[in-house]
Amino acid sequence: MTWKVIQWTTGHVGREAVKAIVAHPELELVGAYAWSPEKEGQDVGELCGIGPLGLTATNDVEALFALGADCVSYTPNHPDVDEICRILEAGLNVAASNVTNFRTVGDTARARVETAAVAGGVSVFGSGIFPGFANYIAAQMATVSQGFQRVRFLEAVDVSSYNAIHNYANLGWGQPPEPKWEQASREVLGFYDECLDVMADMLRVPIADRRFTCEWAITPEDREYFGFAMPAGTIAGQKSTWQAFAAGQDESVLELDVCWVAGPGLDPEWPIHHGYSMEVEGNPNVQTRVRFRPQKQGRLADYLDMSNTITSMPVVAAIPTVCAASPGIRTYADLPLITGYYSPRD
Repeated sequence: MTWKVIQWTTGHVGREAVKAIVAHPELELVGAYAWSPEKEGQDVGELCGIGPLGLTATNDVEALFALGADCVSYTPNHPDVDEICRILEAGLNVAASNVTNFRTVGDTARARVETAAVAGGVSVFGSGIFPGFANYIAAQMATVSQGFQRVRFLEAVDVSSYNAIHNYANLGWGQPPEPKWEQASREVLGFYDECLDVMADMLRVPIADRRFTCEWAITPEDREYFGFAMPAGTIAGQKSTWQAFAAGQDESVLELDVCWVAGPGLDPEWPIHHGYSMEVEGNPNVQTRVRFRPQKQGRLADYLDMSNTITSMPVVAAIPTVCAASPGIRTYADLPLITGYYSPRD
């Protein structure tokens, strides 16, 4: 069966999603939403660097809905609940990045998304590499441990090679450290907290309490990456920690530690291993390290594209499963196994 797909935005992640959709034998790209006016009317393939596809990007939402698509690959930098509800109510499934289960947007907004999905007879699913696929793997690791007591997940990445580093401005990067930036991280990065829900559902952990902490790394000198300036004395890195506790337990059962830095030489200078470390405490203890390297090494562009590729691929891989799911908000905890699809080498 072939599922018809609309790509919603063609930014850094969206471009990689388009490449994956076009290469997937069970998916057909039928349209793309143009967020910025300058992309309106341009060929989607040319926007995404793969040559003409004969499809033009448009901001005419009703025209996109009329294409008879099954699913929207939704990858904007900041998901919009109103926009997602509009898509769902139109009867299109949604596979999205930067989305998990909508808990942290509030009960009212979450209920709106659930109602829209049920009304449209479709489902909405969020993934990416992390949050998404990587914490799903961390939970799966506990399968081999008898009587596990804790699952810990650590992301540690130098983001100075990330060409969309300016996205960290809304977390206070480039500004002096202030308490308001901790609250900003709690709100903007809420979908990381929602990963604890998915892991808890998978592992049957009854969460009784949650905690969030945030530390900052300060740059001692002026630095700039991809036009984003971080003057001396401002935030150029942060370590965020989300913990979930079972009733009566002093130690967390689930923990996510996310460490991002913009280059070396910050204060403090945390160890960065450019990937994910996962630990299960139980019998036996289990440790896994996940690292990434581009298929072609040596070009800066390959490293820049890699983060966008590993964000988009779990979203695209999920589309057939999402289209076949029952209506509502869906997560890895309640969908069957999602896998990649083999593509022969060129």
